[in-house]
Amino acid sequence: MRDQAQHNTDTFKPFLDGEATSEVGAAYALLDNSTTILVSGVSGKVTDPKGSLDKIFAALPKLSDIQPIRPGPMGGEARCGKGETQDVKVHVCAWADNRTIGMVTQLGSSAFSPNKFVQARSQIERPLT
Repeated sequence: MRDQAQHNTDTFKPFLDGEATSEVGAAYALLDNSTTILVSGVSGKVTDPKGSLDKIFAALPKLSDIQPIRPGPMGGEARCGKGETQDVKVHVCAWADNRTIGMVTQLGSSAFSPNKFVQARSQIERPLT
């Protein structure tokens, strides 16, 4: 699953104006393997956050019920959608702002809420100091 998370970061890089200044691609699983979380993100100059999200979700045609959500304290735009692949429930939330593009994907049966997305984003994204 870590390879998929890293693949996502590679997919986001063309949406940047220039090179990525940092990236993250990681996978986490519960001990019982009932849920896996993929975290993917890149930082750099993002000139079209909304367009970047449009392209991300257009590349995920099996998702439905894609809705804008509160992006959290770092701002920007965020959306979540849900789907199913190989009988596994999938929840995807992605964000884009002027400095970052990222995605949190949950695979498995655990309940999901946009609050989990905001919590995950705040753990991986830090403001410039």
